[in-house]
Amino acid sequence: MRTSHRGNILHIRRPDCAALPRISPVKWLVPTAVLAILFGLVLTNAHAAGIGEKWNKLHGELDEALTLINEQRTAPDASWVPFKNDKDSLEADIEKLLEEVIDILNISDLTEIKKEIRAAQGNVRDYRKRISRLQTEKLMAPDKVAGWKVWKKDVADYEEKIADYQASIDENEDRIAALKALFLEKIESIGIVLTEDQIDTLIYSVTGDDDVEMIAVFDNIKILTEKLRELTKDSRENIETARRYYGMHVVLLKTLLHLQETYIERIDERHLPALEAIAEENRALMAGTETLLKNCAPQHREQYVANLEAQRLTDKTAGLYMRYLRQNRERVTASRSKILREFEVAENTYHTVSTAYALIAVMRNADRFFNALSALQTPDLLTFDNREMREEFRKLTSKMTEE
Repeated sequence: MRTSHRGNILHIRRPDCAALPRISPVKWLVPTAVLAILFGLVLTNAHAAGIGEKWNKLHGELDEALTLINEQRTAPDASWVPFKNDKDSLEADIEKLLEEVIDILNISDLTEIKKEIRAAQGNVRDYRKRISRLQTEKLMAPDKVAGWKVWKKDVADYEEKIADYQASIDENEDRIAALKALFLEKIESIGIVLTEDQIDTLIYSVTGDDDVEMIAVFDNIKILTEKLRELTKDSRENIETARRYYGMHVVLLKTLLHLQETYIERIDERHLPALEAIAEENRALMAGTETLLKNCAPQHREQYVANLEAQRLTDKTAGLYMRYLRQNRERVTASRSKILREFEVAENTYHTVSTAYALIAVMRNADRFFNALSALQTPDLLTFDNREMREEFRKLTSKMTEE
């Protein structure tokens, strides 16, 4: 495994996955048993306990998606006949299945840790909102309330509740710190070395969940493809069985394409517009502050200067954030372009090949393809100039998440 830095970009070459035990030849008459063995192997590699039943479900989703892909080839472009499928309606059904496949494949320690971090982050945001509300209400509260007026609160009541909420915030932030340490340990175990700042980017970025999902799904598809190649090889005397296994490889490639398309759409249609709106509002605020600063009374100058510095930090961090999102959009677009070409070859081969030997040869190429593509699955992560910028990055993410 090698790493190198170019600017703020982390380049990573991961070690190849360890070889898994070879599955003995079987006939297509018992696919569920074969796939259960296969998924059990993947489950072990993913270090995800207690969810084995999901891998059994994956076989059915892949098989159904493959059936729809076959049906789509001969379906009309459009149909006015009720309940008769056309290409668009079948594509919609396929995409629903692919979403279910992604949900099943998004199984890793990283995903589970990220979910726990997200829940703790949500708790912190919620408690801070409550504190803000209580601080506003406290301004109008009486200093002292008669003991028998239990329905009314005085200043001390509000301060006690605020202190309780602050304690809950501290507990959740301690939990986040512990989970970050565990996240770092797990991500290093798959060959990715990150700094503390880069871990913060992956955890606190608005695309953080999607990035972790991308890593988990890609790695699991890579393992599945390797085992499907073994099953295809074992079934070469039965071309239809071999084609079925190979067809599942085609569906997995289509799953990756769908996942990447969703990632790009979220950046273009959700994250960048939200961030640009925040940046535009902040620039207008900066212009107003600069005008006020020129004409302010001496006693107000220090406050306006401090406000302007904070606004400039927001502007700088928002610019860095937008470059980060666009950079990762380009990374995923480049990866998607490569996978699309591989998918087109695989789909064409699936529909035309007449021997299992040709399928096996193509799947050997798929193994090399996934190894070469691994580096593009890891997001380009940021290193911040200072702690203040890192905190501002988190605040911007919180604003976009709330909106």
